[in-house]
Amino acid sequence: MKTCLLPLLFLSLACHAETASSAEAHTPEASKLFRKYVEPASGVASFILETRIAANQQSLYFTQKSMTEDGRFIVFHVSGGERGNEKSLAVADLLKDEVRPLEIRGTIPFLDTDSAILYWFEPDGLFKLSLRDPAPAKEKLCDIPPQLKAEGAAVLSYATHVTLTPDRKQVFMDARVDDRFIQGMLDIQTGQFEKWGEESVCVNHGQVNPVNGRLALCAHETKWVTADKVEHRIQNVNGVYPRLLLVEPDGKRRIVPPMNNYATHEYWADDGQGFYYCSSGKEHGVIYYDLATGQQRRAAPVHAAHATMTRDRRTFTYDYSVGPWYRGCAWQVGFYNAETKKELFLYAERPAFTTKDKPSKLHPDPHPQFVCGDKYIICTINRGDGRMDLSVTPVAPLLEKTR
Repeated sequence: MKTCLLPLLFLSLACHAETASSAEAHTPEASKLFRKYVEPASGVASFILETRIAANQQSLYFTQKSMTEDGRFIVFHVSGGERGNEKSLAVADLLKDEVRPLEIRGTIPFLDTDSAILYWFEPDGLFKLSLRDPAPAKEKLCDIPPQLKAEGAAVLSYATHVTLTPDRKQVFMDARVDDRFIQGMLDIQTGQFEKWGEESVCVNHGQVNPVNGRLALCAHETKWVTADKVEHRIQNVNGVYPRLLLVEPDGKRRIVPPMNNYATHEYWADDGQGFYYCSSGKEHGVIYYDLATGQQRRAAPVHAAHATMTRDRRTFTYDYSVGPWYRGCAWQVGFYNAETKKELFLYAERPAFTTKDKPSKLHPDPHPQFVCGDKYIICTINRGDGRMDLSVTPVAPLLEKTR
């Protein structure tokens, strides 16, 4: 007996069409949560998260991905006004087309973009939350390690921004205990801490290599205040600006001398083969450092304060202050195509968030980042009315404009 395959074929095609249509509908471009904005100077279209659950809605720090690889979830900070409630987290679920608070407060979280699991520190330990769970609830993974607590009177901070090893079994910590700055690795399963080393000056912004769990990149902070209220500023070491610090177990560490003898806002390349940072001076721009050769090159000749690049290292997004910098100043957000050497601006100038005499404590920098397989750029923009917005910009049109 012969079976007619045509009904099955039509059913398969219909299901495929429905799936494709559904996937297409759940994007920032099609979501009811967003409104379209076109930058007049460049014609670049971005999508602003219009659904509000707080006065301020801003992206995560530029070293932390704010969006999952499948494009379903966007995690972002929410807060009240400048003197309102402290920052917490929220999520935009594009599959359900809804925004909901997460009621998570603590360190800058790490979003595993494949599993959609968030990790963060609170005063009593390390926690996680799975965004895909029908009823997401935070789960405590382990306590703050006793070995770290034994280092001094008070653990003042655990990690500037959380990063995990490739197998997601360990968390790198750049902790501050009293006035000591300690680096090491926390084993999530055992709760034990492996101390790698420490510094007597403020070393923070630690981030483990994305493919090598035995190597981390840290930053010598530009200024910090000790317990006795004395302010310290970064000092050259043997004539070298010591911002860039590679850290390994057993106290192994080395300062990487930056081009122009200046560096800021460093970040690992996705493949872990090197890192990059922003520099000023004659050879200003985004500088790439190759781990294997120790060679440095100017990858993007742009003015940048924070920068990220695509996995193929061909395109960059970055921000830069418009006029004198202060916390809450006016910003611009750019895009650079290294193949064609063309630059354009997602936002040519966004208004200041606060005035110079009243600097913001909410860190209202754009912090642009490539997300979702380099399909989008997420950043924070100032509205000009004392509020912040989350912005999502499709990358494909940017590539077309810079061909």
